[in-house]
Amino acid sequence: MKTVNFSVNLILLLFISIITFANDNLDKKGNVKGQIIDQKEGSPVGYATVSLNNKDNVSIGGGLTDDEGRFRIKNIPYGNYTLVVQFVGYTTLQQQIKISTPNTDLGQIKIGENVEQLEEVEVRAEKTSIERSIDKKVVNVSDAMIAEGNSVSEVLQTIPEISVGSDGAISLRGESNVRVLIDGKPSQIDPAQIFQTLPAGSIEKIEVITNPSAKYDPDGLSGIINVITKKDKMKGLNGSANIGAGTGEKYNGYLGLNYRIKKFNFFGQGSYGENRFENQKDLKRIYADETIPTFDQKGDNIRNGRYYNTKFGADYFLDSTNTITLFAEIWNWRGGEDNLYTNTNLIGDQIVSSQQEIGIQKNEAQGYSLSLNHRKEFKKGILESDGYFNGGESEFSTASILESDTDRNSSVNTDARWNYASLKVDYSHQINDKSSLETGYKGELLDASAQISNNLVGEIVNYSYDYDQYINSLYGSYNIALGNYAVKAGLRGEVATIDGTVKTESGQDTTYSINYASLFPTLHIQRQLGEFNTLAVSYSRRINRPGIFNMLPIEQRSNSSTVSVGNPNLQPSYTNSISLDHSYNKGKLGLNTSVYLRHSTDIIRNVSRYDSLQDLTVYTWANLGSSMTGGASISANYQIAKWWNIDANLNFFYLDIQDDNEEFTVPTDANPINWTAKLNTRFTLPKNFTLQIMGRYAGQQYDAQNITQPTYALNLAVKKAVLKRKGNISFKIDDIINSGFTKDVFGRDFQEQTYYLQERPVYRLSFSYAFGGQFQGRKARKLHSSGGMN
Repeated sequence: MKTVNFSVNLILLLFISIITFANDNLDKKGNVKGQIIDQKEGSPVGYATVSLNNKDNVSIGGGLTDDEGRFRIKNIPYGNYTLVVQFVGYTTLQQQIKISTPNTDLGQIKIGENVEQLEEVEVRAEKTSIERSIDKKVVNVSDAMIAEGNSVSEVLQTIPEISVGSDGAISLRGESNVRVLIDGKPSQIDPAQIFQTLPAGSIEKIEVITNPSAKYDPDGLSGIINVITKKDKMKGLNGSANIGAGTGEKYNGYLGLNYRIKKFNFFGQGSYGENRFENQKDLKRIYADETIPTFDQKGDNIRNGRYYNTKFGADYFLDSTNTITLFAEIWNWRGGEDNLYTNTNLIGDQIVSSQQEIGIQKNEAQGYSLSLNHRKEFKKGILESDGYFNGGESEFSTASILESDTDRNSSVNTDARWNYASLKVDYSHQINDKSSLETGYKGELLDASAQISNNLVGEIVNYSYDYDQYINSLYGSYNIALGNYAVKAGLRGEVATIDGTVKTESGQDTTYSINYASLFPTLHIQRQLGEFNTLAVSYSRRINRPGIFNMLPIEQRSNSSTVSVGNPNLQPSYTNSISLDHSYNKGKLGLNTSVYLRHSTDIIRNVSRYDSLQDLTVYTWANLGSSMTGGASISANYQIAKWWNIDANLNFFYLDIQDDNEEFTVPTDANPINWTAKLNTRFTLPKNFTLQIMGRYAGQQYDAQNITQPTYALNLAVKKAVLKRKGNISFKIDDIINSGFTKDVFGRDFQEQTYYLQERPVYRLSFSYAFGGQFQGRKARKLHSSGGMN
């Protein structure tokens, strides 16, 4: 039945789209044609992007030139327009034209090469670091030196409003429930793990969407972070490569190749990352009952991860309005931890007992992805369909081995498999010069299973776990320009079903089911205030669905003092978010400010309690009450001099959690005001040297049951351009100073404090090189399959 609903919804959407296509404007219209040629060589420029913009700078038609540089734009209402021609490697051309006859021939239009790019002059520092549109902002990081030789996690640390913990956990505007995507697609492996090893040299930009429009999935209470990997688009054979190494067995590399010829674009890339960190971890647990000994655990931790992926595919340009893209990806992940603990029980300063413990975690996963995308451009609309499949398997195991108390030894082995598929169809229609309509459908399913074997105190219990998730959604949004205002209003409707079944050998089965239908309205209003200022207000409703393992009611121990267990009674959490944003860009200064408010209900949090019978801390997931978050963020980029650029960010937010039973909330004397600060400064020095310094500080922060003490870190990097500026050699020192972090957990009958210090400092050396793509004027076109959420 669910498959039938999926098909019926798709057929209805296509039927509506076909009707929309039939709508014609009966006003007087004309056709425009011409030929784009290279100003210097006189040769035609094929596959150029040509568009006609009205007086409000809104495109009303366009397409790509053919192999001979010719273009033809049909059915354009009579009037005055701006012809815009764009290429990588060429200066953008803007030419005023008038359409007053049925056929207008513009003849040959010459465009000139961008000399700065062709001579490989360092213009990267002049690239806008943050680009803001009506419903998202894009952070350009591919040219940032901080990216070279590092992981994606370290790049995320530099972005305003994003925080990354020592364990790789990602949060946005103080909320850890954020939807993280890679090239617009979800990952069945925790992205936080992948980003700690994925080379930053493989990424191009990062989209940060705090209040997504109705077109986007509503997952993630604080919004969406979309990491977009590189995809070269130059004509001919071109590519880029980088390789890096760091102290303590840290390696990464990336190779991207692209071959563009006429109607075909072939691309392939491979990346590899490996990290090994030696860390310290100290835990102390104090009980309200003073007769219970204090538990003190000191540990040496070795954390490692290795990730590689290979992607290859092709774009086929059927004509100037049709593009088909097919790609396949194979990936592999290996990670784990080795811990050596010293567990001590004390009453006052008196040692009651002490013993050694070994804790082991291993995580191995591999999978593949397939994607087929088709984009069709009409005279007044764009239809894009995208089919995606991801399948894989993983093995996760933990073991705890005590020196003398062997009856508390434990081990858990989990073998999991999954198949994820999605089908998405989007259509945008230009109604007139000032308004447009977007509509679309998305259906997705996740079929996962796991076999779990628990060995606790010598008793082995086997479980099987089956999980199915089906989501069908339709959306529509309307855009209109009213003078200096731009308005985008939308509504997304979603029907979802989540079913889980846990079976045991003894027949004690557990089942759960979540079925709901929800509406997610969105609104974005933007006003242009003169030439340099933009003011925007936005609203969205979003959802946080319980994770597949958050609901698994099976104990899994990583050491003898802690145990994790899921909660099958979890329900989705909803949030309403509003944001007021202002941006100012003039000359050397770029300034972005935001004031936001977020109210969430039934918030899902990882909470803990003490089990006195087993003498351990139990971590689980629970729906607490409601939360209110309010904050303000200020980000600035300023070019003090030609050789000195500075980026700074300051983020304040207030968090108030209301839990009915008050079992899992922080004591009332906790400081509800949280703040973070980041400073990144770059110096362009003689002899093609660049120096960059980055520091970050986070004040005391709290969440349900938890208080994290202030943290700080400082990084330093030096880069030299070589090989006629086609290559770069970088040397970087991570964590010259690093405070580590101290986290306090407040339970009803206990208090637990953990101090974690990551290996420091880390020295890294990397080399990057870009080649090709400069002959034939770097003719290129924008491809629509690069993973951006357009």
